[in-house]
Amino acid sequence: MTAPTAPAGRPLRRAVLATAIGNFVEWFDFSIYGFLAPVIATRFFPHEDGTAALLSTFAVFGLAFFARPVGAVVFGRMGDRLGRKRTLALIVLLMSGSTALIGVLPTYDSVGLLAPLLLLALRLLQGFSAGGEFAGASIMIVESAPQARRGLYTSALSTATFLASATGVALTALLTQGIGVDAMQAWGWRVVFLIALPAGLVGLYLRFRVEETPDFKRLEQRAEVRQAPIREALDTQRRPITTLFLLIMINAVAFYVLGTYWPTFLTTHAGVDRVTALWSSAAAYGVLIACAPLHGHLADRFGRKPMLVYATVGFGVLAIPAFLISAQGGFWFAFLGQSLFALMAGAFSPASSLIVSELFPPHVRYSASAIGYNLSYLLFGGTAPYMSEFLISSTHSTYAPAIYITAIAVVSALAAVFLLPETSPLKRRREPSTEPATVLPTTAR
Repeated sequence: MTAPTAPAGRPLRRAVLATAIGNFVEWFDFSIYGFLAPVIATRFFPHEDGTAALLSTFAVFGLAFFARPVGAVVFGRMGDRLGRKRTLALIVLLMSGSTALIGVLPTYDSVGLLAPLLLLALRLLQGFSAGGEFAGASIMIVESAPQARRGLYTSALSTATFLASATGVALTALLTQGIGVDAMQAWGWRVVFLIALPAGLVGLYLRFRVEETPDFKRLEQRAEVRQAPIREALDTQRRPITTLFLLIMINAVAFYVLGTYWPTFLTTHAGVDRVTALWSSAAAYGVLIACAPLHGHLADRFGRKPMLVYATVGFGVLAIPAFLISAQGGFWFAFLGQSLFALMAGAFSPASSLIVSELFPPHVRYSASAIGYNLSYLLFGGTAPYMSEFLISSTHSTYAPAIYITAIAVVSALAAVFLLPETSPLKRRREPSTEPATVLPTTAR
């Protein structure tokens, strides 16, 4: 029987497109909650104390991340047993449905404490769905792309993620600017959530049309699909799971500080009006989108490890200057500070998508990567907006979040330098002594 080979031409483009668009829907749905945080605080919580309501909003944001490891276990097992394609189709359906339901929830003024409880339930369902998305989407592209161009193709996933957040923040800005703050608080916020349903149906259609990856087909042909991939991953992949966890720490904090907390920081602590803060954030995402293909190409050219060392050290050096500049107020200072931060996030993202897949052998790849990735996001991503606001309110220093980010960056940088092997298949061929024992090479493509 002939071993499956990587799809080429139209099938490969379809795989990248379906994965990227589905990923766009997933992270648009998950991130708009953060962009609408000031509005949600007034709709779902007692609003006599604005700070308490905002902290409660970010607390619900963080609690959703407790469902992500559960989703990682369920979808990781499903992805390693039933395939990447069907798992990713189910994920996008769950995310879009739960997001659209948030758009029809009653408010605190209507039903009291039931409103935040219903909001929390749907956020937990979103978190459960998100637990399988990024690892699965990364695996789908990495297992489908030619080895020499994995970074470039995987950059489409980073582009989709950044574009999703940029679209969410730009749509929020447009609606706020177009209908006004009062109308946005009254009913406009619902529109943003309800858009998730038709977008999700598009993502579902595309994901059903994509082919299963060659690596999973090969596992099926060789009867190597595991019945207990979670157990095997925890037994045999503890070191690479730990390495992934430590590396993803800074990505988790950076992604949700830049995309979720920074607009609130500008409005609450830097004196920037809400619309300007949102447009500044959208423009910063434009920087990320523009640089994603370059960073993907560089990960192919120089390897995954150099890119991750560069990015983590860069976070440690630039986090405090980025916040200092943004705190000066006004669009251009806000945008410049966010852009400095975005350059490091952009360098990290494509390389992190690659190691999510390449650190692990195919038969436990979905399970192991989803566990390490989502545990890190649980502890550091979901808590990032809350921690940022809490640190400022406790220390009365607007630079406290930057110091926190710097500390996290140091830990991730040490992991990149001392624990991370080079996972690029081409680099491993040139330097066989550096190949990690846990990586099972796939058929060359």
